[in-house]
Amino acid sequence: MSAATDKTSARRPKGALARERLKTAAVAVLDRVGYHQLRIKDVTAEAGVAAGLFHHYYSDLKSLIEEILDEYIAEFEATEQIERDVSKGDWFSRLRSHYEVAVRSHAEHPGISNCINQFCADDPAFRARWQASYNRRLQLLADVFPYVFPDSELAPHEVRLMVHALSGIGQDVLRECYIERNPDLLALQLSEAELAEWLAALFYRGLFARNPPRSQLHHAARILSLKR
Repeated sequence: MSAATDKTSARRPKGALARERLKTAAVAVLDRVGYHQLRIKDVTAEAGVAAGLFHHYYSDLKSLIEEILDEYIAEFEATEQIERDVSKGDWFSRLRSHYEVAVRSHAEHPGISNCINQFCADDPAFRARWQASYNRRLQLLADVFPYVFPDSELAPHEVRLMVHALSGIGQDVLRECYIERNPDLLALQLSEAELAEWLAALFYRGLFARNPPRSQLHHAARILSLKR
């Protein structure tokens, strides 16, 4: 740990540090065993703290996991941060920047990604919150659709249908690769950057009905050979 990190940690309230320690431990256990097998004693053991400390900060496991998932959702909603290095009008880089976040989050913490699916199945309130967040992110694309395609004859509900359909590109791949550990996908040995670019290229083709610019492709240039 650097001196700067030591100073930052020293300035943080003791309670905030303890909560972060418990959340970090919970994520590590989630990645190993999943939400349904998660136990408080596993979290406190991973954090190296007494079991009683958990209840000082969280009423139960659900409240801890909800806090983790809320932070996770906020990362996906931070569009300005995600697109901070993207030039205006550079749609391929814009798409790739979002896929990079999705791929990285699945690769680094598959337990959290899987936990979202489990929470959505178990908790209607959380499912509604997740769907609302997902819809807000897709609406950003739907809102600019008329400016990107000024000659489009699609009605608003048709635009939303198209955006939702295209948003599914890569979801199964990410789940199969990082959560289910599908051997066929793992055998491809794709880096996170490679996978993000391939998925962005597929989305771009579906949205614009053409290949991404050659100059933008570092890993998926062979997709340019797919043309008729």
